Amino acid sequence: MKIILRSTDLSLIESAQIALEAHDIATVLSDQNATGLPASASALALVDDRDFERAAVVLSELKRTPVAPWWQGAWAPQALLWVVVLLILALCGWYLFGGL
Repeated sequence: MKIILRSTDLSLIESAQIALEAHDIATVLSDQNATGLPASASALALVDDRDFERAAVVLSELKRTPVAPWWQGAWAPQALLWVVVLLILALCGWYLFGGL
């Protein structure tokens, strides 16, 4: 058995496994449950080492999903709203109790 892919991204490994199985390349996934842990990588291994070159070609065609910038995260609009609300409250408090 030869490892063709090692990653902490379970979706990438499963996508690779599906793509390889679609090309009749048998694989074995190890440590599938460990990918949820920090710095724990799973490995996708080929059952037959003779399929390595074909598998490398198939995997080179896979497109990796780029990591979205932090400002496009699902939490970003909510965090921005909280920052604006806190800023408004701070300015109102400063105006009412201490400032102008």
